[in-house]
Amino acid sequence: MSFSKEQVRVYISGRLAELSADWDFDGEVGPDTLLFTQLGMESLDAVVLGVSIQEHFGRQMPFAELLTSLGEQQRDLSIRELVDFVHQHLQEGGDASGASKS
Repeated sequence: MSFSKEQVRVYISGRLAELSADWDFDGEVGPDTLLFTQLGMESLDAVVLGVSIQEHFGRQMPFAELLTSLGEQQRDLSIRELVDFVHQHLQEGGDASGASKS
């Protein structure tokens, strides 16, 4: 099954809304919102989000490499960049027949 970038964005936005309920962030969340410095995401949150994304779409993705690269570059990740990363790996991955419908 193929997923559109909009489907990826909607899923990630929904998961971030659920995860961020306990975070101290009351601003508007948009595509350019930064996950760590603006939303206050911590490394454990990133792991939970990554696992959730992989389970939902039924595909393993190199989140560890993404986070390592961000650390090496000492930069943050926007929601738009995360959506692009996930969408790109879904396009490269072929059939996602094991994808969840949640």
